[in-house]
Amino acid sequence: MTLRPALFFIPAVILAVFHALPLFTQEPGIPFPNSRFDTIDGFSVHYRVWNERSESPPGNILFVHGFAGSTFCFRDLYDTLAALGYRVIAVDIPGAGYSSRSLDFNQSFSHRGIFLWKLIDQVQKGRPARWTLVGHSMGGGTAEAMAILRPEQTEKLILIAGTVFRKTTNLTHTATFLLRQENLRKILVDFADRNLITYRRFGKLLKSAYRRKPDSSEVLGYLTPLEIRGSAEALVNVYINNRETEGLDARNLGNVPVYAIWGTRDSWIPLRSARMYFNAFPIFALVKIKGAGHMPMETHIRQFIPPFLEFID
Repeated sequence: MTLRPALFFIPAVILAVFHALPLFTQEPGIPFPNSRFDTIDGFSVHYRVWNERSESPPGNILFVHGFAGSTFCFRDLYDTLAALGYRVIAVDIPGAGYSSRSLDFNQSFSHRGIFLWKLIDQVQKGRPARWTLVGHSMGGGTAEAMAILRPEQTEKLILIAGTVFRKTTNLTHTATFLLRQENLRKILVDFADRNLITYRRFGKLLKSAYRRKPDSSEVLGYLTPLEIRGSAEALVNVYINNRETEGLDARNLGNVPVYAIWGTRDSWIPLRSARMYFNAFPIFALVKIKGAGHMPMETHIRQFIPPFLEFID
């Protein structure tokens, strides 16, 4: 039986569209002091780097965010890892964060995986290295795809409340089929254009993920990149332009160690949703963070840091 990760996010994408993401601001300049912009296959991609020039880091770590997220999601981890000497890259998937809003970008797991390995190749400039791949939520499926595509370059795979799969498919569910209809898609995007999201509405969305009320810095941290023109179309595009470019089978992970961290109160991707994956393939460690929702690396950082550091060490 195949795990179908898209099912977990159909309600989220519908909610996001009908909450109407704002489209009124222009592309920013340099969002962060360590921001970098590269062009891969014609798409502009924003990423952040720590210890970029380190000659012998103890390890290399790539962070991949989930649906409607950005590099902001992992903000409480960067300084700790940088202080320990790790080379860290956090990337905005095209369509999110400060990366390109092109609707031509294929949002399938396999294409995202191929795309991010090209980014890594470009950053490494020919220097061989192995990477610990960390994916949150939908980014978990992307990180898993990367590990399957290049297990020889993958040190470890760490899933944080991640969407996981045993085999990728191109099944079209009812909601995704409807979203691919041009007339309905235009209606949804036009609705988003006319109804800008409010601080209060997005705060409610985060409250559901956090399992607590977010503060202003948390809400604004997510809202700021979502105010870039074209964000609403890009989010809808996740469920329109997502045909897998090649089949992926989790059995091809080989000997790549897989670790998972989950919140016990996660209602977005409950732990039970991924049990068929855990039962089918060995998990070297699974840590449950009591009381945490879908964002344990944000809401329960003190409980999150120790097992995470143990995983990457």
